[in-house]
Amino acid sequence: MKKLLNENKIEFFSCIPLSKCKIYKKYLLERASLTEDASVIIMLIPYRSKIIPKNISVYASVKDYHKFTDELRTRVKTFFEKEYPYAKVELFADHSPIDEVHAACISGLGFIGDNGLLINEKYSSFVFLCEIITDLKPEAFGMEYAKEAELKRCYGCGACHSACPSNCMDESDPRPKSECLSAITQKKGELNEKEIKMMLDNGSIWGCDVCQNVCPYTKNAEYTPIDFFNEDVIDEITTDKIDMMSDDELFTRPFSWRGRDIIRRNTEIYKNR
Repeated sequence: MKKLLNENKIEFFSCIPLSKCKIYKKYLLERASLTEDASVIIMLIPYRSKIIPKNISVYASVKDYHKFTDELRTRVKTFFEKEYPYAKVELFADHSPIDEVHAACISGLGFIGDNGLLINEKYSSFVFLCEIITDLKPEAFGMEYAKEAELKRCYGCGACHSACPSNCMDESDPRPKSECLSAITQKKGELNEKEIKMMLDNGSIWGCDVCQNVCPYTKNAEYTPIDFFNEDVIDEITTDKIDMMSDDELFTRPFSWRGRDIIRRNTEIYKNR
């Protein structure tokens, strides 16, 4: 198992009992015929390339990580079918039965930032999380359960609080998540003047990395070694680029789930400012 993960340039991973995790969607486990007696291999997938985008979030500048995890899922299942044909196994990403940030934290892979993201000392918060859940015990595939780590949080320098464009992290006057700049850029329908101004003031057509960029751990964070996230990186989005994208190409991008019209609405706001 370790060899398989290393071959895919996944260097941060850890195995913990599923019983130690916060289970949010039990039906996903039941669908995969898995019980709470299973094992979880939680993994960090660093995605930040050296090409820093101008007007979109870093995660949206690279290809959709769901495509990467789909390919990884196929490799994992092939491995298990060959080595452990009677084992039950599933790989989850994003749509997960567990609290992935909590699982990664108690397995020693990082700590929780004030923005709710997992922060890893090597890659900062520019990591996706995914996990393999199997009914096998770790000894069967050459691993062992990690010693349960303390649920650590950042030391609270306040940089992300001060920099947040929408004050969503202001504890004295917290705003709903729907007012987060990232959420605004993904909102359906027409945007109001306040929302448009926030987009223009912060130069964002899709997403927001402000709290991640100002984090002290990002200053010396390394870039991803994974080829998938270093290929076909977009440095900025314009109306012309969106219009020239075929449906197939659009489908490879993280913003495609909202459809072409929403991202095009945002590019038109910039074009007509």
